[in-house]
Amino acid sequence: MDALDDEHEDHILHSRVFSTEVGIRPAEPCSLSVVATHQLLTNLFEYIAVIIMSDPRFRRATNCKLSEYDLQILEKCNKMNIDALEEIVGVSRCGDLLLNNYGTNFELRRTGNLWADHILENAKAYIMSFIYIFATVLSGFPFFYAVAHGAGLTTSNKCIYLGKYTMLVIFVFYKP
Repeated sequence: MDALDDEHEDHILHSRVFSTEVGIRPAEPCSLSVVATHQLLTNLFEYIAVIIMSDPRFRRATNCKLSEYDLQILEKCNKMNIDALEEIVGVSRCGDLLLNNYGTNFELRRTGNLWADHILENAKAYIMSFIYIFATVLSGFPFFYAVAHGAGLTTSNKCIYLGKYTMLVIFVFYKP
């Protein structure tokens, strides 16, 4: 644990169900539990592997095929995992916000907004259709028909049908 971790140790909440020493993360509970479990199991595996590899009797009893190089790679990946998680959630391991308009967190949020717009498209279309139908039934005139009537066109005028046709095209082909 370095001096930076010691400095922030007092500011971190201590009422956790379990601790994996990855700190508090602004992520949804499901993602957080998966990441925390992965970190915990990786740390346990590293600890057990070091104990087994430290004694030749344990190596023979467990038929351990791991090498020192394998453990070094695991340790490196474990540390890189925490750095990658900071970039994903947009918060440092000390709880400080990483304010940048690029990187993984920015791209995930941008993609999430695009996905949310896609998911909400049907709801928006229903709401807009409801508002239009409600307004036209209440007023007694479709929108373009009311505009044409307000412009002084009579019902016998052929231009009225252009407005009705426009409304038909909007109803059939418009996607918000």
